[in-house]
Amino acid sequence: MVELKKSLGPVQFFSIGFGTIVGVGWIVYMGLWFEQAGPAGTAVAFLVGGLMMSLIGLCYAEAAAMYPVAGGEMNYAYAAFGPKLGFAVGWALVLMMTAVVPYVSVSLAWILEALFPGISGPTLYSWRGQPIQLTALLIAGGYTLWLGLLNYRGIRGAARFQDWMTYGKIAVSLLFVGAGLFWGSAANLTPAFQRNAAGSIWPGFFAVLATTPWFFGGFNSVPQVLEERTSSTTPRVLGAVIVATVLASGAYYAVAALATGMAGPWAAIVKADLPAAAAFRALDSTELLARAVLLVGLLGVLTVGNGAVLSASRNLFALGRARMVTPAFTALHPVFGSPKTAIVFITVFGLLGNLLGRRGIGPIVNVGAAAASFAYLVTTLSIWRLRVTAPDRPRPFRLPSVAIAVVSSLGALVLLLAALRQNWVDAGGGVPLEWGVIAVWGLIGAVLWNRAQGARAALGQREQRRLVLGDEG
Repeated sequence: MVELKKSLGPVQFFSIGFGTIVGVGWIVYMGLWFEQAGPAGTAVAFLVGGLMMSLIGLCYAEAAAMYPVAGGEMNYAYAAFGPKLGFAVGWALVLMMTAVVPYVSVSLAWILEALFPGISGPTLYSWRGQPIQLTALLIAGGYTLWLGLLNYRGIRGAARFQDWMTYGKIAVSLLFVGAGLFWGSAANLTPAFQRNAAGSIWPGFFAVLATTPWFFGGFNSVPQVLEERTSSTTPRVLGAVIVATVLASGAYYAVAALATGMAGPWAAIVKADLPAAAAFRALDSTELLARAVLLVGLLGVLTVGNGAVLSASRNLFALGRARMVTPAFTALHPVFGSPKTAIVFITVFGLLGNLLGRRGIGPIVNVGAAAASFAYLVTTLSIWRLRVTAPDRPRPFRLPSVAIAVVSSLGALVLLLAALRQNWVDAGGGVPLEWGVIAVWGLIGAVLWNRAQGARAALGQREQRRLVLGDEG
């Protein structure tokens, strides 16, 4: 069995989880969230989403402790429902995690343009009405290549980098969040909840809630790299880490929304470029707080991008090892021990995604939210199923009640339906671009699955099960 190096402890797992969840997205999206739900509505949506995700995280904790090998959700679906659904979940997550790379690369260019106005360079072309400029494209491409190189050189360096950037991000965040909460004004939150033409707060609330599967999505980076834990790091501890990353991230998003809303009259800044920075600029004319927000955005780009490449490459590695796609993805670097083919694939995908520019961010988030919700739903259902089909399987981390899995499944279903519905709403009743992307990705997956059929047959069902689930035969 081709295995990955053992290099990660609890601190690294938390920084991979939290660092991949909380990035630049809240800075880019805060204005849209406020327009949809208002600052209080945004905070409540993320608290509700965080509670729902923490229950889902508990399910992940039990499943990950049972099968602590690379592959995450693919493993759990395989064990509970068989290889076809296992592949469907794994392939959906490849889409979600790989799409994060152009998302953060384009966001990095956007933030640097805000920090250093005038660096954009000449316009090369436009996509969906947004000009794609030379310098922004070079920044995004350079960052994508750097992410690939960092991970190509092995997980030890990538994990150390993740630690420094994550805890640095938390430290800088305390500066402007504290300023917003203690120096801002509650009067700036008015109206705290945004209402639609009929006077209802619910459409806006659910619009924000529909994005939460994407914005909490990084916690499932932890199961993807469990195979690389040190011998002293127990599955039970890692189960607790998974839940802790979700709760900490939910609190961060909610507090950041309130602090941003209190920093300045939010209705006056939502149309600004990067409204979160604009809000703190209104609070502090020295630009210190606004630049602190942008610095956190930069650190977030680094941690989310690094975590995405880590998890996506391990997912592809696991799919290849199980012969669900070509086994070429199992190739490891002879010195660094990294899944080199998977990392090259993700880097190339990211470079192509960068060509979409800023207008590509919205569709990426929407597709990612649907893919993540699908994975959450199947994972929570797997807990039910495995309690019946594998009752004697050791569970170092066990849910106190299977009712948590029931509630989590219902919550994941709500998130999936909300994500798909929001695509339709945003498309104005037409066929959403996101649905087309999902359909094409599904067709590509079907082709890869069929092409790997001979390799699976040669492997045999018993051996495939051992490769997917670890020591189990």
